[in-house]
Amino acid sequence: MDKTTLLFFITLAAFCVYAGILISIPFRTKRNLKAAGENLMPLKTEFPVRIIAIFIVCAALIGIVPLREFELYMSLIFLGVALIASEITAREAANINHSGIYENMIISGTTAIRYEDIYSLPTLAYEDDEDTTLVDKKNIEIINKKGGKVTILFPDENIRSQALEIILRQCPSLSD
Repeated sequence: MDKTTLLFFITLAAFCVYAGILISIPFRTKRNLKAAGENLMPLKTEFPVRIIAIFIVCAALIGIVPLREFELYMSLIFLGVALIASEITAREAANINHSGIYENMIISGTTAIRYEDIYSLPTLAYEDDEDTTLVDKKNIEIINKKGGKVTILFPDENIRSQALEIILRQCPSLSD
């Protein structure tokens, strides 16, 4: 099998994976909303121009690879980057119109985290301490039980305070 044929099949596989990622968006949305429960506080979302642009660029990148004469490893890198970007964007697209503080989870951007998966909210421990400076009170840092850190941004401190109140009401163990 020559390089051109191999690259054709790899690109075809990349397009199939890309299509699978796009097709999975409604299923991801449905799964998240089913697990989320009632929306207690909707969060404002922006029009998804960026999401649409990223999907277009990723499709173009996958389509351009076989038309150029890159080395095989460079073609694989381009295809991999396009698929990773598509996956991250699909996570955000699944949540874009459903951001909010829910009965069982928080959905914001690419994040959909259940309360039971939250280990702590570290900013609560030090944000009101007099010795601490430069704490942005427009976000909440979340440490999940796997050790990952997620930051949720809010437009202002009042909305953050309302969201935090709901989160602590839904999961009182986080206020310790």
